[in-house]
Amino acid sequence: MNANRHQLTIGIVGLGTHGTNHTQALRELGHDVLGADADPTIRAEFADRFGAETFEHPSDLFEESIDAVIISTPTKFHEPVATKALEAGHAVLLEKPLAHTIESAERIADVAERTDQVCMVGFHHRFRNPCIVLKDYIEQGYLGEISHVQATFLRRRGVPGRGTWYTSKEIAGGGALMDVGSHALDLLLYFCDWPEIEDVLAQAFSEFGPREDYSYLEMWGEDGDARMYDVEDSANAFLEFENGCTANIEVAWATNAESLHSYRIRGTEAGAVLDITNTLDEVDPHVDQRNDLTLYEVRGGAIDHYVDSEVVCRRNDPYRDELTTFLDAVVSDDRPEQNNVHQALAVQRAVERIYREAGW
Repeated sequence: MNANRHQLTIGIVGLGTHGTNHTQALRELGHDVLGADADPTIRAEFADRFGAETFEHPSDLFEESIDAVIISTPTKFHEPVATKALEAGHAVLLEKPLAHTIESAERIADVAERTDQVCMVGFHHRFRNPCIVLKDYIEQGYLGEISHVQATFLRRRGVPGRGTWYTSKEIAGGGALMDVGSHALDLLLYFCDWPEIEDVLAQAFSEFGPREDYSYLEMWGEDGDARMYDVEDSANAFLEFENGCTANIEVAWATNAESLHSYRIRGTEAGAVLDITNTLDEVDPHVDQRNDLTLYEVRGGAIDHYVDSEVVCRRNDPYRDELTTFLDAVVSDDRPEQNNVHQALAVQRAVERIYREAGW
């Protein structure tokens, strides 16, 4: 069944930027929305913009006739909201990361398993067309055995809401590694078919965000002058997996380098470079939108030669496609393989391992 053929009513918990983005997309797809947020000002703005009924407490929302719940609260509150929604019989889509601690993430996964509800986590980059094409090449065996992956997600200046909950370890669970690093680890593990981590060497730094003279051009959220800032703004790690594959991951909210989101994959038969750098208006005044995938081979024949193949994909909206996948799962009541809670838990465990090895 297709969600576009069914008018659904979706509950949105957390009516900030992510919540309103989801709501806008849902409305464009022809669905109804109810909202919940503890902040009365945010509730009033949401009701005025979308003409939707709102609630102060998620528990009141869950008593309404809704088909599913999307959670976009600060990360610390993912667990209490998600577990109550699942126990109330609702399918759930959570913004990434799954939770602010590994223990909280495990409890969400346990409740999802016990209630047998659809539970997806918003790693939207997997829905980008070049990511889908690359995964297909990997599954076909085109690259052979993957031996190494280099994952990079850097923002030149992109500390979000410096001094707000985004930079509080208690509320967000971590900094750049928990935020953009979760995306990088999700794609890395996804491309490598979810191998178990054997060893990690890692470092993390807090070099830019806490500075009184932090200079930037644009910022996601409001600048709180680092009133709350006890997280890292960059991290580097080398990972060795049980299957012998290795990986480097480099992430940063702020660094003196160009913004970049890319994956370099080395295989025994071919290699690939995926560049999905997509900077945001709220982060970079000069928005950079890339959608690039290149395959690299060496062939024999009459003369040994290199083959570099540019893969051209139609640009798509990964947020919209992620949302459609979730809604289709709600309608069909099938548990999707894509972005499921168990994969999100694997990402959370990788994040936790890197923090531990880095001494954070």
